[in-house]
Amino acid sequence: MRICLYLCVLILPLGVFAQNLDEQTRRRQAIEREIAVIDRQIASTQVEQRNRLRVLTLLQQKINSRKDLLANIDVQMNQLGTSVRRKRDEIAKLQDEYRAIEDAYVQLLYKAYVHRDRQVWLAYIFGSQDFTQAYRRWRYFKSYSESINRQAIRIKQVRLRVDEEMKELLSLQAETETLRGERQKELASLNTEERQSRQMVSDMSRQESALRAQLQQKQNEVNRINREIERMLAEAERQRQTATPREQEIDRTLAADFEQNRGRLPWPLNQRVITEPYGQHNHPVLRGIKLPFNHGMGIAGNPNDEVFAVFQGVVKQVFLNPSYNLCVMVQHGSYYTVYCGLGTVRVKVGDQVSVGTVLGVLAEIDGNYSLHFQLYKGANSQNPELWLRNR
Repeated sequence: MRICLYLCVLILPLGVFAQNLDEQTRRRQAIEREIAVIDRQIASTQVEQRNRLRVLTLLQQKINSRKDLLANIDVQMNQLGTSVRRKRDEIAKLQDEYRAIEDAYVQLLYKAYVHRDRQVWLAYIFGSQDFTQAYRRWRYFKSYSESINRQAIRIKQVRLRVDEEMKELLSLQAETETLRGERQKELASLNTEERQSRQMVSDMSRQESALRAQLQQKQNEVNRINREIERMLAEAERQRQTATPREQEIDRTLAADFEQNRGRLPWPLNQRVITEPYGQHNHPVLRGIKLPFNHGMGIAGNPNDEVFAVFQGVVKQVFLNPSYNLCVMVQHGSYYTVYCGLGTVRVKVGDQVSVGTVLGVLAEIDGNYSLHFQLYKGANSQNPELWLRNR
């Protein structure tokens, strides 16, 4: 019973630990993929004056991802350390159990040796007063022999379990050392990237006038696309309000389905690396200056990456924007999604699309591939990241 109890105590925490470690490993691999995508974005971006701000933004995004990776490794190392300590405690308990069983076994063997004369045993049985007493004495000797055999089996079982636990302990220690080496490597990379970032900020700070001109140009570009999208949204909303009662009911149902999928929508790209988050953010170089409000988010991609519809709906617009190339607007009842940065489009206005329908393929813009994704409720922009599945 004690052995069974030890095994239960041993196995259950290990199952939970293995699950947590697998989850952390998957998260670490996902972060490593994100860093690789950002690396490709940086490598493909032409480091001209107009693109240095983007390179700096990508570099800072990579630094944040690297910090997440280091935090993930620290969690894994803590989990492994806890498991190593637990494993040592369990081995110590098993060894104590082994010694106790071994001592009992020696005592049994000693008694068996003292009473090893078979004739004495038989005389003891035949000297019984009656058959019942003889039977009890016979059962005692038989039970004694069985106890010796059971103790021998228990000793072997516990010894094997100790050996297995020692192997697992060595494996955990080796994995810990591997993670420690990876952590040192990632920390060195992080330090290098932070130095590069500080150097870029220092260099760009000396060119404030050029940066302000770029910022104004970016603001003008954002204003143009926002005005165009606002115009199209207003037209789509006007058409929706003047639709037939049957069409309005369909829109309400579709919008309700869309709302129920908040936080569960699929990503429009297979890649899930956000390079331009939603909302208002400070300029990475100019102090006290804010970047233009981002009504969507930028998602890093690769050449030939396909862009997918995140929900069923109807294509309302396909248009060209000077900054974002081709764009597609899809209506989902009172909700709208906008996909910009396409080089080719595979749908046309009026097409019904489903979840996962290919809308087009990413274009190369200034040496890199990126999707600008927006989500609206009516004319009000939403943070798309809150609607998409967790990365």
